[in-house]
Formats: sequence, structure tokens, C-alpha cells
Amino acid sequence: MKRKSLLLFVVMLFASLSTINAQETKKSLIGDYLSISGWMNIQYDYERQLQNDGLTLDEINTFNVRRARLDFKGNINKNLEFRVQADVAGTPKLVDGFVKIKLQKYFNIQVGQFKIPFTFENPQSPLTLEGVEYAQVINKLSGYSDMSGVKTYSGGRDVGIMFYGNFFSFEHNGKEIPILTYKLGVFNGNGMNNKDANLLKDIAGSIEVCPGVKGLMLAASYYGGNYKLEAANENNANRDRLTFGGKYENGRLTVRSEYITGKTDMADNGGIYTLNSDGFYVAGGYWFDIAKDQRIRPVARYDFLRQDIETPELNSTYYMVGLDWWPYKNLRLLVNYTMKDKPGYDNLGHLFQAQLSVKF
Repeated sequence: MKRKSLLLFVVMLFASLSTINAQETKKSLIGDYLSISGWMNIQYDYERQLQNDGLTLDEINTFNVRRARLDFKGNINKNLEFRVQADVAGTPKLVDGFVKIKLQKYFNIQVGQFKIPFTFENPQSPLTLEGVEYAQVINKLSGYSDMSGVKTYSGGRDVGIMFYGNFFSFEHNGKEIPILTYKLGVFNGNGMNNKDANLLKDIAGSIEVCPGVKGLMLAASYYGGNYKLEAANENNANRDRLTFGGKYENGRLTVRSEYITGKTDMADNGGIYTLNSDGFYVAGGYWFDIAKDQRIRPVARYDFLRQDIETPELNSTYYMVGLDWWPYKNLRLLVNYTMKDKPGYDNLGHLFQAQLSVKF
């Protein structure tokens, strides 16, 4: 009886050890290809704009949890990469959800929901952007608060498939620098977490060229598509965009500029007319090391938008200056002051923003 009990104990012990070992192995395997991270933007806005009557003052004074992201990404093997990013600030929503199939340096596939390959600034993370807000022309012609008025374009993202890669390269300090990079995608054209609203698909693509100088990039990108214009009962209203730009980054200095032009079908008394818009921005900053793992840079941006080329009174110009400070590698404080020369006002508007970002 004792021998049977001892034998049963030994079997149970080995079974327990095997289970623990299997769990540790599984954990190790997941840790090999999965990383979990996140970040959060806590923002303060104060804005004031005096109406043309000289008496009425429009003011905003508010705190806001702008973003709260959870990010899961990894490489299952050398050819398969994935990312799932969710935002839980406000109503939880999927931000990114895609798979990359890496085949060759000159041809790869990305499928799912992600930022469209249009402009330099649209794909840029808010954690690296010089301003709290994206430039006006990015907001209005690159899918954030789109000129078409369709709110589902928010975030500069869409659902679709994209092909990308690079050709040619040169070596700099032992590192290979691509000379030509391309991206070409087919999308629903109806924004994040939405099915297509019509039977047509939108096209977005970009070409970036590095002319032999590390950090220097010239680019052109195009977006052509259709959207549902409910006010005119039209399912296939046109929405076309074209941009040219350049940027230079060397680890300390960042200078970037883009010009964007767009044509958007709009409703007018039940009919349709084409709204011609354009704009450009110039942004820059320079990093200074002030202590170990602590950096600060002054930033500035000139930002011009013509909502309607034929209506000059709708032109708006923003002048932004600020400081971008990382007191720790996972903590950022970005402070911006923007003077707004807005259409419809004889007086300048003033916006002060402070944004605290935490990465974990």
C-alpha cells in the first residue's frame, strides 16, 4: 500500500513538474516574438478668440486624456510580423490591426488596418511629432478631420492591403541606406473600423528618394478615391489628393516641409461641385542633451491652409512655437503656443497646449 502511494506521489510530482516546464516553455516562446507596450497622452488646452464684435470671447479651458494606447506587436518568424494597437481613451477602439508578410527587400505585403501611405506627417507617431496637433493641411487633406466632412476618416488610417519595398542603396558608416522606397495600397476609403460604403476602392501610394545623403528624403504621394456624399445622395463622390515634400533628420536637427493639394466633391443645394484646396507647412526642431537620458528641443511650425482656392477669405495661417522635453526616456512634456490667423475673424486667436506623454 505504501509502495502504491509512493508511486502515485512520484507520478503526480513528475506530472506537476512537466506542466510547470511546459508553461515556462510556452511563456518563453511567447516572449520570443511578442512585445506588449503602451503610452498615454494627458493634455491641457487653453484657447481664446475674440469675435469681430470686439466683445464676445470664445474660450476653451480643459484637461483631456487624449490617447491611451495598448500595443501588441511581434515577429512570429523572419517573414511574418504583426501588430494590434487599441485606444481605450473614451470609447475603446481598434487603432492598428495588421500583418506584414516580408518576402524580399523590394517586395513585401501589409494587410489589415493601418495608416495610409500619404505624406510624411500622417504616418508619424504623436510621440515624435513637433506639435500637439498635426498641421492644418494634414488634418484637412490627409484623413484626420477631412475636408469632405466624413468623420470616419479620423486617424489617417484605413482598412486594406499595401505592397511596399525598396530598391538600390548606399552604405554609410557600415549601415545600408535605401535610395528608393515605394508603398502602394488599396483601401476601403471609409476610415478606421468600417466596411466600404460603396463598391469602389481607394488607391494610395508614395515614393521616397534618398539622394545619397543620409537623413535627407524627398517624396511624392497620391491618394485617389471616392466617398459617400449623403447630402447629394451620391455614393461615389471624388476625393483626390497629391503631395510633394522633403525632410532632413540627422539625430539632432529635424526640418520637414510638405505641400498638399486636393479636390473634394461637395454638396451644393442638392447638386455637386468640386472644392479645390491646398496648403503647406514647414516644421523643425533641434535636440539638446541637458543630462543623462534627458533631452530638450525648441520646435516651430509655419502652417498655411486654403480651404477653397477661389475664396481667399477662407485662408488660415497658424504660427506655432514650443518646447519638447524628455526628462526621462519614458516621460515627455510637449508645450506649444499657437497664434491663429483664422478666416472670419479680424482678431488673432491664441492657443496654449501642454501634453504629458508616458510610455510603458
